[in-house]
Amino acid sequence: MSLRSVPRTGQQYHLICFDARGAEAADPDGTSASRLALDALTGQAAGVTDVFLISHGWQGDLDDAISQYDSWIGAANPDTSGDGITPFLIGLHWPSKAWSDRELSSGPSGLLGDEPAPGATITVEEAVAEYAAGFGDSPRVRDALALVLSFVASVDPERDVSDTDSLPPAVADAYRQLAAAAGADGDDPLLGASWDPGLVFAEAATPSDGADGLLGGGFFGKLREALLTPLRQLTFWHSKNQAREFGERGAATLVREIMARSQARVHLIGHSFGTIVMAGAVRGPGDQPTPPPRPVESLVLVQGAVSLWAFAPEVPADIGGGRGYFADVVTQPFVRGVVLATRTRWDYAVGRFYPLAVRLANQFLLGGDLPKFGGIGTFGIQGVPGTVELPPLAAGATLQSGLAPGTVYNVDASAVIATLSGAAGAHNDLAHSELSWLGWSAARTAAAIG
Repeated sequence: MSLRSVPRTGQQYHLICFDARGAEAADPDGTSASRLALDALTGQAAGVTDVFLISHGWQGDLDDAISQYDSWIGAANPDTSGDGITPFLIGLHWPSKAWSDRELSSGPSGLLGDEPAPGATITVEEAVAEYAAGFGDSPRVRDALALVLSFVASVDPERDVSDTDSLPPAVADAYRQLAAAAGADGDDPLLGASWDPGLVFAEAATPSDGADGLLGGGFFGKLREALLTPLRQLTFWHSKNQAREFGERGAATLVREIMARSQARVHLIGHSFGTIVMAGAVRGPGDQPTPPPRPVESLVLVQGAVSLWAFAPEVPADIGGGRGYFADVVTQPFVRGVVLATRTRWDYAVGRFYPLAVRLANQFLLGGDLPKFGGIGTFGIQGVPGTVELPPLAAGATLQSGLAPGTVYNVDASAVIATLSGAAGAHNDLAHSELSWLGWSAARTAAAIG
């Protein structure tokens, strides 16, 4: 069923699933979830004023997406009386499970640094089958994955990294084959032509305070995790590209269908790589941004795993200059109302693992304390003139008042998004009414301007 009821609440939302190409996947009974949602949205008795589209981030299969939406939506408790808002919720699912949360059966270490599921194991053969699809699933890809994972499985999971350790040449070559299969090219800042898995391993094996390193920077002190760091980087890059492609295709098409069928205000909310999905949904497909038929009313980016400079009209010259890929998204006629981004110091997935193209982030600090590479979930949206820093989000906070349409806001949510869970830290700590109130504040701003 595309219409889901959140357990123990009165909340409901429509769930629409898409495949890896951005095409809608039919429900098990053969029906179209988007068609059912659009029919419900435009029904005479609906009286909908505002549509909220929500996207999860990476590492999400269907069960993960449902769990996240149930907990996030279930935590909302806005008193909507007098707001003039009748909401309609749609959750999007896109395949973003980059790696398993099961353990390699040869040892107790989590396969790729995630908190392993208790008692769950995965063999090398099963892991190869899971990951091959992300690299095109050719015999060459499977052979390369098998070589990498077999070597990793042979390493004692409790063995610490030593100064004499290095990435074996055969494993490095296998990683290069996977990078080529993933479509790495010379223009990508993470996986350009000079990408060297040996250097990625060296960084992961180099002791540091763990705060700014590339997908580890010494945060993982075990040899097995250092050996897997290039695979983390490859899968991260693949999922990041997949989020953009899905956003500009499937999600963008749905936004435009909603606008064609209804005059309801449209609000977009994304988490992690879902922020890329939603920015892409506004931007549209193609080399040149194409605005939707009418501007989106608000865009809320929760712990975004996207560059802090992605929305800047002028990227600092130290980085290479130019224009951020999503610079148009935060302007008319793309978003009419509020653009709001959260950040927290407890988000290790963005703060520690967000893939940097350099060995040490602190070697490339720009004016002030902003890095060359980093995510908005740690640093907020940067480089956009007129951006406003809201007061830190306090526990128990309700509405943010006085928000102005056409304005970009950053808010430090460290006091709310703070519960650590595994290597990702508080990245997935979303079930808070305070976050729901942020989205509702943006919607109320749009409703106030008509």
